[in-house]
Amino acid sequence: MSAHNLVAQMQGVDIGDGATEQYLGNPDTNGKVFAWGNTVPTDATAGYSPGCIFVHTDGGDATSAYLNEGTVTSCDFNALLAAA
Repeated sequence: MSAHNLVAQMQGVDIGDGATEQYLGNPDTNGKVFAWGNTVPTDATAGYSPGCIFVHTDGGDATSAYLNEGTVTSCDFNALLAAA
């Protein structure tokens, strides 16, 4: 991606400014595609696209990255585990 068309490529993408969570994506249409914060979203929360990655910023071993295996209307975040 070249810098000259970055704005065009990012049209419709929100960069969240919440105190507890930041995100990329548009929760009002296709959902957040990447999010991070101190608290993993509760299952069945709306606004996260299928495949959304959530980085748990105060997580620990095996609890720092999550993947939404639910839908945009009902998330289901599960921890991503590193291969041993």
